[in-house]
Amino acid sequence: MALDAQERHVFEHEEDHPPVWMGMAWGAVSVLAGAALLASMLTFDVREIGWNYLNKSGEVMEGTTNLLNVVGLYGAGIVYWVLGGMAWMLVILLAWWGCYRFTHRGRLTRGVIYGGVFLLVSGCLFLTAGHVTGAEWVERHQVLGAGGLVGNLLGTHLLVPLAGVSAILAVSGLGYIIALIYAAGLRPRPLFRAVLREFRSWRMNRKEKKMERRSSQLAREAARVRASMEDAALSSPSPARRSRESSSRLHRTGDDLEGLYNEVAAAPSVRMPAPPKKSSAPRTQGNLPLTTTPKITVAEPAEIKPAPKVQPFAKIATPPTEEFKDYQLPGFELLHYEEKPDGPTDADREEMLEIQQKIIETLTTFRVDVTPGDITRGPTITRYEVYPARGVRVNTFDQYSKDIALATRAESVNIVAPIPGKDTVGIEIVNRKKVAVPLRELLQDPEFCSPKKKIPLALGKDVYGRTVIGDLASMPHLLVAGATGSGKSVCINSIISSMLLKFRPDELRLILVDPKVVEMQPYSKLPHLIVPVVTDPKKVPNALRWCVNEMEHRYHCFAKVGVRNFEAFNKRPPEMPAEEEEEPESGEVDEELAESIARELESQGEWPAEEDDELDLDDDGVIPERFPYIVIIIDELADLMQTVGADIETNIGRLTQKARAAGIHLIVATQTPRRQVVTGTIKANIPTRIAFQVASGTDSRVILDRQGAEKLVGKGDLLYLPPGSAQVERAQGAFISDDEVEALVAHCASQARQKFHEEVQKTLDEASHGGADSPLDDAEEECYAKCLEVAVVERKVSTSLLQRRLSIGYGRAARMMDLLESRGIIAPADNTNRPRKVLVE
Repeated sequence: MALDAQERHVFEHEEDHPPVWMGMAWGAVSVLAGAALLASMLTFDVREIGWNYLNKSGEVMEGTTNLLNVVGLYGAGIVYWVLGGMAWMLVILLAWWGCYRFTHRGRLTRGVIYGGVFLLVSGCLFLTAGHVTGAEWVERHQVLGAGGLVGNLLGTHLLVPLAGVSAILAVSGLGYIIALIYAAGLRPRPLFRAVLREFRSWRMNRKEKKMERRSSQLAREAARVRASMEDAALSSPSPARRSRESSSRLHRTGDDLEGLYNEVAAAPSVRMPAPPKKSSAPRTQGNLPLTTTPKITVAEPAEIKPAPKVQPFAKIATPPTEEFKDYQLPGFELLHYEEKPDGPTDADREEMLEIQQKIIETLTTFRVDVTPGDITRGPTITRYEVYPARGVRVNTFDQYSKDIALATRAESVNIVAPIPGKDTVGIEIVNRKKVAVPLRELLQDPEFCSPKKKIPLALGKDVYGRTVIGDLASMPHLLVAGATGSGKSVCINSIISSMLLKFRPDELRLILVDPKVVEMQPYSKLPHLIVPVVTDPKKVPNALRWCVNEMEHRYHCFAKVGVRNFEAFNKRPPEMPAEEEEEPESGEVDEELAESIARELESQGEWPAEEDDELDLDDDGVIPERFPYIVIIIDELADLMQTVGADIETNIGRLTQKARAAGIHLIVATQTPRRQVVTGTIKANIPTRIAFQVASGTDSRVILDRQGAEKLVGKGDLLYLPPGSAQVERAQGAFISDDEVEALVAHCASQARQKFHEEVQKTLDEASHGGADSPLDDAEEECYAKCLEVAVVERKVSTSLLQRRLSIGYGRAARMMDLLESRGIIAPADNTNRPRKVLVE
């Protein structure tokens, strides 16, 4: 049965206490100890003690008359010797505590012990200063003084030489006050801090009032001097007298103004609020925050223009080929946009100011002095800036994130200390009402349409409302990671849609890898695809291997024409035939020849880039006029690493190292960013990364080499590490719906038909039937030749034999065995562990 808060408190309180019988037992022991000490003190005679430290009279009596015999005699003597007259107070304390423990079952807390000690010590000092017991009592009990050993040491030997008897009385009074504080159940340290804080506040208020009175007085003095000057100007005596009086008055006025100036300069500076036109608050001169009005900035949505009748990108870098001369790029009217409110209401502004005040109060509670700064509200988070005072370490802010989240009731709090390029610390709090960022709003931004962006990618908006537009050509590869439901798939859709709105199929080709089968299916009808969407993990290594071969082929073409990269190759001037140079007057014949060739090519309907299939670059080799961009998008890397990890890692490593200048770019996405998935080889040459919400800080370090992604709130909230920068940017990812994706794909499919690359398709089909006869790269051909040599020499071969002789792994050795079997070199396996026979000589 569930307990309410009060019942749980009582239940836990009772569990913390010892059993009832134990409290009663300790109470009885305390009462008996007080009674025994009282009986011993009443029947005490110092002459019965033979110890010289206690009996200094020199007379020792035989036997003892003490009720508790020797134990009571020496016990009472020691108590008298240490405490003097306050020994009777010890008896009272023992009896009181025993009765209280017996009846109320209270616990012996540290405050009770401290209170009793301060009471006894203060009493010893007071008895020492006032000689309350008299000399006769001291002589009869042979003690060091009325206050015993404690009063003699602290009072006579320590305080009296310093300031006389008054010092003893002052310390004794302070001790009584502390004892009363403990008896009331208070803690002296927080009480003293509160008193000291109030005293400092009183002094500061007094100083400010004094400064205000002085400022008013100076203003009145200045007004009086100004009035006297005006009166002097109105009077009109003789010219000579007027000249002398004016000179004297001006001299006197100058002295008065100089005196006022000196007084103002000598007075302590008064901190005034920053003027409204400034966007940032000034730094504090001490530990007191300034009273400023923060500037509230809201990320306003961009103005949505009507869909243009012409293409979104009027300036086309390259003319279309004959097959795509009528291809129309998708327009912005295919994307939806919902109107947003103009800005925050007054209630929203008051809420932001209230949250900022709570942040400052929370930090001040932990002695972190800050001054309020600007407030910037983004689509998902609001950033509250604060100016730390002098002496405040910036790295101390991180440890208070949970306290700030508790005070502001925030879903998540992230500390940016400091904000790059500013002298403030940012405290990012998730908005209660999140605003989506439509993709259309980013696509109509001038930065996306800028020709400086070769392959623009619309990623989202940062906290300041600025669009985050990436350029895949300068990245040159991208790693995207995030947990399920964090917005990773929507980001991939935004990236693909950005490219579809910019490029024709002859300008950009796509290879989509989708091991989960369903993520990339909406793009299966795109004319930009080189091959159908690859869903079989066994086909992926061959697809990547073709990309590696295509990269090498392009580099050979670059070397033959004398250029260094993809952009220079496509921008090179067309070569003029030698016949035109020799016969410049035969232009009409050449035009007819060109038209006949064009008609023949059009009638054949062949793919314009079919010449790329020819990899031989000898004297008869064919060099295309231009190459299209190739973008490989892998949606889930973890599944591929589990099935064909070795081949995937090798080919991705080669592409990320060399493919940039060839116009081939790679986008890798995963929802399990572990070190076994995103290995060092894969991550080394992918400097641009996007991290969505992940499960732990370890996963965040795998993606970004730092923590932070585990604090994101999901639903498109991302951290973007741009190329050439070490600082991550927090942004809200662009949103595109499934209906918009289907509309874009349908438009592209209606403009051109699909034509897949036959060589790549054949390679993938071979891989799906087992992969033994799939083409090998140079390294595998060399390994196969060595395996064939071992098989011919040994006449028997096995996987373990190839591993030992060639120092290769089990996976490669097993693949070589399959190749030898498929090519008729060795006999099939007979379900035993014996080596296989070699069938050829």
